[in-house]
Amino acid sequence: MAAEKKVENVATEAFESLTTFSPDAFKDGYEKYAKSMNAWADFQKGSLEAFMSAANVMAKGFEKAATTQAGFVKEQFEEGVATAKAAAASKSIQEAIELQNEFVRTAVEKNLGHATKLADHWTGVTKEAADPLSKRYGEFVELVQSYRA
Repeated sequence: MAAEKKVENVATEAFESLTTFSPDAFKDGYEKYAKSMNAWADFQKGSLEAFMSAANVMAKGFEKAATTQAGFVKEQFEEGVATAKAAAASKSIQEAIELQNEFVRTAVEKNLGHATKLADHWTGVTKEAADPLSKRYGEFVELVQSYRA
């Protein structure tokens, strides 16, 4: 009997809360909803701006890396041609082999140095590009936390 009374009270309270729903309550709810949607749209606009900022940093990074790589390849090619000409003009096989050995040794050293330079470049570019996205993620977490409260 007590359980039936409890169920009846819950049902009555639920029905009364629905029937007492007024236009003012609807208006207040809609205004809160509209305000939160505007805030979310503003947040998304800021997110797009952060993404575009990161994309611009990456584009500039690619441009600089391509320019650096093109200069390096050109320099290596010119050194290879000069070494080939010197080897062709050498007076002995031993001299030609020594020229080739020296060319290969310096080419390997330069390639390793260039690879290190590019790795440092990309590390810096990645950190710079991630910065606006990381900040935006922090703001997102704060926004979600504010809705939970």
